[in-house]
Amino acid sequence: MNAAKTAVLVLDPQNDLTSLKGKLFSATKPVLDKFNVIKNINHLTDTFRDAGVSIIFSPIVFSEGYPEVGSNPYGVMTSVIASNAMVKGTSGAEIDQQFTMKDEDIILERSAIIAFEGTNLLDILKDKGITTVVLCGLLSDICIEGTMRAAYSKGFEVFTLEDATATLSLEKQAITVEHSYPLFSKIINTEGALSLIKE
Repeated sequence: MNAAKTAVLVLDPQNDLTSLKGKLFSATKPVLDKFNVIKNINHLTDTFRDAGVSIIFSPIVFSEGYPEVGSNPYGVMTSVIASNAMVKGTSGAEIDQQFTMKDEDIILERSAIIAFEGTNLLDILKDKGITTVVLCGLLSDICIEGTMRAAYSKGFEVFTLEDATATLSLEKQAITVEHSYPLFSKIINTEGALSLIKE
């Protein structure tokens, strides 16, 4: 893995999903705890950053009333709206301070499940000469999987961290890692990723 051509994309590292008072934390907590997800993400980003890898934090945020999702939302967005989560300007939408960040890291806010939609992510990656994308964060079966498929279709080499991603239940996490991740990425754990960047 060539550090200069690699970017780590940390999706949805936000208080509503990862902190004690977060509106969806009770659902993500079992996966976060079982796999030490936040610790693994920090270990990965700290080591990769030192090696020269680009680190991109991409929180998903919505305006009050969720106008970004249209007048007739359905599917996954109904539960987000019902919980009033990730609303711009609230503490729940802010990046959780448990995540270690540096000034050189890129923060890329978005209002779409797929990180390439409505953002300049593709331009950022192209400008940096990135060919490999490493995915971690939340939610495994929603934003991670959607962005993974998009990155795969755009020709990037995609790695997804099985122990540095989380979703709303242990069952959903297991199903996603087993059935979805292998279709559009190379599954790897944190230690495996760290060994690759040292090559």
